[in-house]
Amino acid sequence: MLDSLKLAKRVALAAALLVAAAAGASAQTTGSVTMTGQVSNFVELRSGGSVTLTGNSGGSVTTDGTVNTPLAVVVDLGELGPANTNSFVKLSVPLKMRSNVAYQLDMTGSVTGAGATSYSLKASDVGFGLVTSARGASLHTGTDTSSADSDPTTGGSTDVNGRWTYSGAGANLGAYSSAATVLSGPRINKAVPRSDNTGLTLPAIFAVKPQFYDPAASVTITANFTISAP
Repeated sequence: MLDSLKLAKRVALAAALLVAAAAGASAQTTGSVTMTGQVSNFVELRSGGSVTLTGNSGGSVTTDGTVNTPLAVVVDLGELGPANTNSFVKLSVPLKMRSNVAYQLDMTGSVTGAGATSYSLKASDVGFGLVTSARGASLHTGTDTSSADSDPTTGGSTDVNGRWTYSGAGANLGAYSSAATVLSGPRINKAVPRSDNTGLTLPAIFAVKPQFYDPAASVTITANFTISAP
């Protein structure tokens, strides 16, 4: 009887060991985690810093540019008629752009309140230039193409009536009565965090040559920029 009990215990122990071995053999030894996400096209236009106003008679900067803030500059150019004896009233506005894709910068320009005769100040009397330069090492390598890649106060000439004309088809606001591309290029930023403030900064230059325009109490000159990923 005792031998039978010992045999039963041995059988039970062997069975338990077999169950434990089987459990150990089926344990999970690998695993995985699957995650999804996306990276969207990103383009951004901001102020590149303080503006520069020169050649003005009266007038002043009403709302200056502040680096890395929305672009919303307001400037009183002062006298634009012959009472201003300077060669040009010139405004330089730094623009700052960032992108992880190729970008396109469009602009519309207009002049209102100047009158409607042939002697009124017109959009074509406002020079425009967006001056590019080589990208620094902190930016993605590439070439940026401007429709008016020069200072509008350089070059130019008078027409048969003595009115000043700017050099280049895209060198005045009259060329942008409807939205047109003023700058384009490949991606701007390397793979850096958004907190990295590197970006492409370049000046948008506007100029008016004081002339015998029709008198006008309040002339408004507007340039609106839009950046996109074409």
